[in-house]
Amino acid sequence: MKRTLLLLVFTMLISLTQAMKPVPNSKGAMGGTIKGIVKDKDLKTAVEYATVSVFSMTDSTLINGTITNAKGEFELKQLKPGMYYVEISFIGYNKKTIRNIPINRDHRITNLKDVFITQASEALGEVVVSAERLPVQYQIDKKVIPVSRQLTTASGNAVDVLESVPSINVDIEGNVSLRGSSNFTVLVDGRPSILEAADILTQMPSSVIDNIEIITNPSAKYDPEGSSGIINIITKSGKLKGASGVVNLNIGTYQNRGADFLVNLRKNKFNFHLGMDYGNRSFSGDIKKENITNSRMILSNGEINRERLSYGLRTGFDFQIDSMNLITLGIRYGGRDMNNGSMLNDKTITETTTEITNSDNNTNRVMDFYNANFSYQRNFKGKGHLWLTQVNYSYRDGDEESITETNNSIGDQTDGKIATEKGPGYHLEVRSDYTLPLGGKKKFEAGYQGQFRQSEDITTLEQFTPGSGYNLDPKYSNNVDYTKNTHGIYALFADQSGKIGYQLGLRSEYTDREIKVNNTGESFSIDRWDFFPTIHTQIDLNEGNQMMASYTRRIQRPRGWNLEPFDTWTDSNNKRRGNPGLKPEYIDSYELGYQKRIGEQSISFETYYRVTNNVMERIILPENNIMVSTIQNVGTDYSLGVETMLNLSFAKWFKNDLIGNVYHYKEEGSYTTYDSNNVELVQDFSTKSFNWSLRNNATFMFNKTTRFQVNFIYNSASKKAQGERKGFITANLGLKKDFMQRKLSATLQLRNVLNTAKHENISEGSGFYNYSKFDMQWPSIKLNLSYKINNYKKKRGAKGEEGDMEEFEM
Repeated sequence: MKRTLLLLVFTMLISLTQAMKPVPNSKGAMGGTIKGIVKDKDLKTAVEYATVSVFSMTDSTLINGTITNAKGEFELKQLKPGMYYVEISFIGYNKKTIRNIPINRDHRITNLKDVFITQASEALGEVVVSAERLPVQYQIDKKVIPVSRQLTTASGNAVDVLESVPSINVDIEGNVSLRGSSNFTVLVDGRPSILEAADILTQMPSSVIDNIEIITNPSAKYDPEGSSGIINIITKSGKLKGASGVVNLNIGTYQNRGADFLVNLRKNKFNFHLGMDYGNRSFSGDIKKENITNSRMILSNGEINRERLSYGLRTGFDFQIDSMNLITLGIRYGGRDMNNGSMLNDKTITETTTEITNSDNNTNRVMDFYNANFSYQRNFKGKGHLWLTQVNYSYRDGDEESITETNNSIGDQTDGKIATEKGPGYHLEVRSDYTLPLGGKKKFEAGYQGQFRQSEDITTLEQFTPGSGYNLDPKYSNNVDYTKNTHGIYALFADQSGKIGYQLGLRSEYTDREIKVNNTGESFSIDRWDFFPTIHTQIDLNEGNQMMASYTRRIQRPRGWNLEPFDTWTDSNNKRRGNPGLKPEYIDSYELGYQKRIGEQSISFETYYRVTNNVMERIILPENNIMVSTIQNVGTDYSLGVETMLNLSFAKWFKNDLIGNVYHYKEEGSYTTYDSNNVELVQDFSTKSFNWSLRNNATFMFNKTTRFQVNFIYNSASKKAQGERKGFITANLGLKKDFMQRKLSATLQLRNVLNTAKHENISEGSGFYNYSKFDMQWPSIKLNLSYKINNYKKKRGAKGEEGDMEEFEM
């Protein structure tokens, strides 16, 4: 019933907005229109996000502006009678100017048709400034963030980039959440990976990322997995004709260093690319802990060190067989070596004793992976009529070893655990998508997606006993096979009538999942169909003025290790327990957004409401002074919020991007435990909190080659059913200087310049209280050098000429 009411509200808002628009009279009081399609001259493909500006021919006054859509289309409306010229610009292309365009009684709509722009082959000079993309571009079902604008993340990874992205929160330890939820899907170039979301984000260097797409309400075309949406990382690929490339080198404090390169060769119908990346990221700091149960208190303080080494190689090609057939092949190999260590001084207090000990904790995770993808695109007669088939295969194999050792005050070892986990896994995805234009702006899409996952987890535990050393404990040694196959089919219909565009979709998925615990013979399986409707609407109120509304239904399935029906030790005082009876979360998500753009200024608002059923929550239970972490379905949660973004350009030398997010979170539910007599106890798990965050990027352009950026982030405190995460604030600086006609760039970054990036967390419940505080070392200083390679050169025009210029012909 609630879902129906919200859909009715969306419909009423759209209808009301449409009714409030002025209606043009027969004499065309709303003014004239200039429209067209921007295309690459060599590739004959549409250019998305190109900046289109219209000026008066009499005094060169800027009248209006817009950006091209995914098909390269643009429309400039409400133009008074007169003579105009249009400028089209985009990064990597020469500026295009079309002069003497009339708007009068005989030419109320002027169609420039296909406007071809040429790829730049030398330094872009000030065109880079005039054609700079907005920090966020809004489409009907996603937000697109160009990474090049973020100077403070040039030497970082995808997590660093996401710190300044709308809808995203990143805590000081690098944990990412999308609108308050850590359950989201990460894609790379639109494809899934065998890696976990956190692993993808931490091992992907920011220098190889072109755009990041934030899809909070995905259409039926996308996999519905991920309660809060999708983060799609679009990697860089060569777009210039001939030979081109880029080389990046970075170095910083605390042994941070990295390098990568990408080279591309485009000749006739063949395009080949090769890239490599290497990165070592480390940080350390001071940590303080309090662990209190009914009969014991442990006070700890010490140091924590984390180091993440990653490397990768990627190559691929695409070949345009003819105008109707295109094939692509890509291969990526990579690996990582992660070390998390801490050395703590512990003071254990009971009613009768006080003991001083030292603990040394170290976790090492090593993994290799590779990915191969192939696609074939068949174009048919008619614009946009195509069939695309893709096959994606991923494989990973890794080992993890955690060692925890405790020594008494005289240095003798009293306790210790060595836990290991290893096993390979693979993921195969096959998808086929068909798009059929139906005339005008109508289109129909349908497709199939099959995902086949299989993995093996082998866990062991060795316990230390004084006098006998380490011995294998069979109670905590397990061998698990995990298999999940998903088949999905979908259909979409989209159309635009006047100012209103809409997209309706339905997806159905069949899930076949089985978990086998080989050493006990237990087996847990699921055999189920699910359905996921989606609705997206968009209204162009007038030029640069849009409203969007959408509804989607999604699913969050339990992770494999959340289902394992046994205990796994994580250190001397904590262990993890899986729950094979977990049900998936079902999410109903509603959004209503508004965007207004005036030249290079823009403002946007998004209101969102999300309801999650069968909420999976991590629960901490004390057992004999040991903290047991498990996961259960506790009930339903609700998130209602408003997200706003203000992009201002006060002058050519200053731009400012302000992002704010305010939301109210409420959870209603309970979970069941059992006392020592196996009597069922129902525990309340309800909570509510008011949360907000603020981010600001201020960019100062001292001249054509020098920029300075200040990045400010604040996240408020956030309550949860079993505790609270404290708020924190941080600030970063970035300075970029271009040399050698913009072929060489140097970026200096200072992160956490105020030494305020602290992480405090409280967990408490019946019979326990846990507190932790982490202070990161500061300041973090990094230098990034980037060199662009482009051997393809075209003869430039006469001195002083800017790009291409032509007269409009009627």
